Amino acid sequence: MNKKAKIVGMGIICLLMVIGASLYAVKFNDSRLVVPMEQPYEFTVKDLPMHIAVACMVLYVFYLCWLDCQKAKKDAAAHVTRRISPKLGIMGLLGFLGLMGFYTYNAEGRVAPFLFFLFFGFFGFFYEGKMSNTFMDERYVENKRRAQRKAHRIAQGIVYVTLFLVAMAEGRILKATDTKLIILVIAVACSIAVDIFLGEYLLYQYDHEE
Repeated sequence: MNKKAKIVGMGIICLLMVIGASLYAVKFNDSRLVVPMEQPYEFTVKDLPMHIAVACMVLYVFYLCWLDCQKAKKDAAAHVTRRISPKLGIMGLLGFLGLMGFYTYNAEGRVAPFLFFLFFGFFGFFYEGKMSNTFMDERYVENKRRAQRKAHRIAQGIVYVTLFLVAMAEGRILKATDTKLIILVIAVACSIAVDIFLGEYLLYQYDHEE
């Protein structure tokens, strides 16, 4: 079994552990740590499977980050872009989880799930993958700076326009503080997503210009 297969296998095992711990909690532990708890949390032995599963998943994520850093160092030393699969762009679909924010806000008053909208930026992995193992010459570096500058300007523009519209609607259309907070959280999350995505998309376009 090669290293890549082992890494994927570890991820599948961690995922199955989390799923198994969740099913155990639902069936034998009154859904503790699976659904929101009203009372202050107090540790019980039955919570142990969930803690272990989550800890393993967190360690696995840190391990992946460490591997990515090691690969990035090797690629930087060789003056080439990092090698990733364009298929990772499918992770951008996680951005739709931001829609859960409308449910959690109505049910529990929480706005944090709106931050999932920033995952739309992961669609940029598709274009970064297409640029994998590209030699970083002066033309590439200049195109990257050019793409990042434009992406930053557009992302900042989204935030500024949102702030302006919220300020203009103050006391007229937007009266509830929570509504303004939701709009600002969504705007910030989407601006980050746009910044990440456009940085890769524009770089790909500039690099393939005639």
